[in-house]
Amino acid sequence: MSKKGIDWVNTLKKFVDSKQQRTAQEIDDETDQQFLDYIEQARKKEQEEDPSYKKIPKFFQKASVTNENQLSFRVRQEARTRFLNHKTGEILDKEDLEKLWTELKNNISPPDDKKERINYNSFLTIASLLPIKCRHFFSASTFLKFDRDEYGRIDIVAFFHSIVRKVNLFQTRIQISLYDSIGNGYLREKDLENYIFELIPTFPQLEKLDQNFYPFYVITAVRKFFFFLDSKRTGRIYIKDMLTSPILAELYELRQEKLTLEELGQNWFSKQSALKVYERYLKLDNDHNGLLSKLELSKYSWGLTDIFIDRVFEEYQTFEGEMDYKTFLDFVLAMENKKSQQAIQYFWRILNVYHKPAIDSFVINMFFRPIIQKLEHKDKFGFNVEDVKDEIFDMAKPAISTAITLTDLQNCGQGDIIISMLIDAKAFYEYDQRESGQLLEVEDYEEF
Repeated sequence: MSKKGIDWVNTLKKFVDSKQQRTAQEIDDETDQQFLDYIEQARKKEQEEDPSYKKIPKFFQKASVTNENQLSFRVRQEARTRFLNHKTGEILDKEDLEKLWTELKNNISPPDDKKERINYNSFLTIASLLPIKCRHFFSASTFLKFDRDEYGRIDIVAFFHSIVRKVNLFQTRIQISLYDSIGNGYLREKDLENYIFELIPTFPQLEKLDQNFYPFYVITAVRKFFFFLDSKRTGRIYIKDMLTSPILAELYELRQEKLTLEELGQNWFSKQSALKVYERYLKLDNDHNGLLSKLELSKYSWGLTDIFIDRVFEEYQTFEGEMDYKTFLDFVLAMENKKSQQAIQYFWRILNVYHKPAIDSFVINMFFRPIIQKLEHKDKFGFNVEDVKDEIFDMAKPAISTAITLTDLQNCGQGDIIISMLIDAKAFYEYDQRESGQLLEVEDYEEF
């Protein structure tokens, strides 16, 4: 073997020995540094090849959707679904509730009286006789939440009803959470549409709803949730807000077998109400293009002024200057619920022409003069703009005497009346004549 060959072998041996003497941490640090150096070289090379980097910084790069990302999302979704299904198994079913009620009846505490009551000892006894999943309802803190008589007993009916309400609430929360496709505790519009669509066949009051109308019914129902629970227009509704809202309770009224025509007429989610709103939209759509023009929307109510209609179209979403069904539903909800904070906020955007913190006398004059013109066209005279303006300011009780804010309208208790006086000649006339009881005849409205 040549001397040169021996030197090569010795050199390699020394290199291997030196590597073996280093710690694992030192090797990892060197690897990380080499990787960082490689990234830095690649970045500099990219900047040299693309001169735009010298002028415009790269703020955002759309992340590519890889199979790994999709798989991760599906795994999280599947795990979450299984978790919710597992929690469903913890909910008391009909058999559990019947057993609970039976044990409550069998363990009434003395002395006997007209009301059936149990003391704390009986309370604990009943808990020991029930399945484990019932036990959390029988804590000391739960017992203390109920009114107690002189013997320290609570009413079993009130206690049982509270359990039923909690079970229903928990069941509804899990049911809704299954439609939370992202898993962040809120529903997007499409999520809520899927939820309501699948509820329709389960409600006795909707069993005769034509399947062809399902899509329009779903849109009608969803809009009420978003109008009242998403006033900031974020495109999402938190599940906890849904559960505490009377809107969900109104929807679930349709589970009842029997409701009067009056109750159905007052329920936004009933078949009758949904068809009424949709048919009104179709009736206003004179050219049958599926959208409403300003002229068509003005026929919604006889007294609506042109400036009000113009402002609606300026502030809320339209398609080539015309209104679609969703925007119409928001309009209807605002018109029918003027007392609500959400409706007052809806109309505030319309009244606040210059998008300032408050509206002044000039804006009020701007909206009220068309009201007088409509009434004078029907030979109804004697209205003074300045008098009405002063009355509006008295009603609003503004913090600043010369301007009215959104907060003033929401807190004064008469915001709905002020709004009606500024947008609707019919509403103003009826308010002005409230003491005399004089109303315009139907023919007085025909040309409004």
